[in-house]
Amino acid sequence: MDVAEFYAVVSGINFTLLGLWWVAVQERPQLRDTKTGTDRLAYAVSLQFLLPGTAALFALVAVDAPFLWQAAFLLAGVAGSAGILLLAPALRRAGVRVVRLLLYLVGLPLYLLVALTAILPFELGNLSGLHLEAMLFGLLILVGTQTAWTAAMFVPEEPPAPSGDVPAAAEHVPPTTAHGHARIYGRPRND
Repeated sequence: MDVAEFYAVVSGINFTLLGLWWVAVQERPQLRDTKTGTDRLAYAVSLQFLLPGTAALFALVAVDAPFLWQAAFLLAGVAGSAGILLLAPALRRAGVRVVRLLLYLVGLPLYLLVALTAILPFELGNLSGLHLEAMLFGLLILVGTQTAWTAAMFVPEEPPAPSGDVPAAAEHVPPTTAHGHARIYGRPRND
């Protein structure tokens, strides 16, 4: 496969997945909750599609200009690594252990390899630096989709009710009369 064709596909896949992720975030309000930190989780997942997609676009435009694709990949690698490191504490507070570990153990090394390959483009057999970056981007798509799936299935824990407060279920119990009959619309119910 031609490298330009590959990066066209990679860019299209990443931006399609980014759009689908934004729909998922819109449909699941718990992914936008600023109190639990899941809004940062949603942002971390967005970065997993936005950075590789944008860098793939630059590679597509600059296949014959190594300096341009190297600069784009270096920026993507550094931004991806920094994004993971900066968002990790928020992911820990949100209780999203699997996503945090996936990003730390797989995503971070991949982004660092993207940056390293951009700085020191070497050849491995018949594979150029651009080909090696393509393989890393394929792995980043895998990490991004797994991160999105895990994050979308995550249900944040409800914070415990402060002591002395009425539990949420008790708030909906209708008032009763002196004889124990439930009141409906202010009148005793005749059961």
